[in-house]
Amino acid sequence: MGGYDAAMKVILAHCRQAALEFFLGLDVAESELLELPQETASVRRSDFPIRVRVADGRVFIVLLEVQSRWEAHVPLRLLEYDARYRLKTGLSVLPVVMLLTPSGSVVECFEDESIRYRFRVISLAAMDAREVVNLGNPCLMPFVGLMRGGSEIFQMAEEAIYGSALARSDKADLLTGMALLSGLVDKDLPRRLLERRRDIIMESYAYELIKKEGYEEGVRSGIQQGMQQGIQQGMQQGIQQGMQQGTLEATREHILETLEARFMGVPKDIFDALRKIHDPDTLKFLFKKALRADSLDEFRKTLTSFLD
Repeated sequence: MGGYDAAMKVILAHCRQAALEFFLGLDVAESELLELPQETASVRRSDFPIRVRVADGRVFIVLLEVQSRWEAHVPLRLLEYDARYRLKTGLSVLPVVMLLTPSGSVVECFEDESIRYRFRVISLAAMDAREVVNLGNPCLMPFVGLMRGGSEIFQMAEEAIYGSALARSDKADLLTGMALLSGLVDKDLPRRLLERRRDIIMESYAYELIKKEGYEEGVRSGIQQGMQQGIQQGMQQGIQQGMQQGTLEATREHILETLEARFMGVPKDIFDALRKIHDPDTLKFLFKKALRADSLDEFRKTLTSFLD
């Protein structure tokens, strides 16, 4: 498994609603990325269960299975997860397979003597990249490199992210995700992207998540060049700039954005507790803890220790 699953995790953290609306045609009122069940090792990081409430009030689970290429056992694996989430939540499930690269022998229905199971397949390679770029939504641009004609207008999509009104940290994460995904089809695309946007990609908290979870294949596809040499320097520069330009507030924002990207949300008690920390060295330490903590509870315990 490569880095595409980490890229999808980061993209969905920022742009979940846009992805659900564009790829599935849903009118999303609210969505939440659910935690993967810990009781089984069969659920992989590339599976994304999303609780969705649409405008007409219906609530259901979108079970998004992300595949770099089609595999014959995908339907049965999806059926297994489908049943698990129906039992776990009591909700209906919309099963979806997102294919990141061109694949043959793709089906949207599995049948044998006793089972008939239907699901939706989204093939990015079959989509027109120019049509997506023309929509202008920066949340969709990380997928452009995988679409038909995407290599030719890859830089336009990149510029749509970079020139958007998104927060700089959001742009950094989306560009990092874009680089990882594009490396699946063209190893030169992430290299060129890094050359053009090194300044902002080096600030991405998504890269620390990718490095922590061990996605070396995706990193080697283009992002690794220059990043490994500069990651520590970039972290320190980011902290220093935050202290100088926004003092304590900027560093708090860095911490919150890191937690949001890694754990898909920041509880109010953590948000409120951070506001009580006024020592620069303590906030610097908490920023590093936010990058490395294995869970929100672990970060919360460290944070609370400074308030006692």
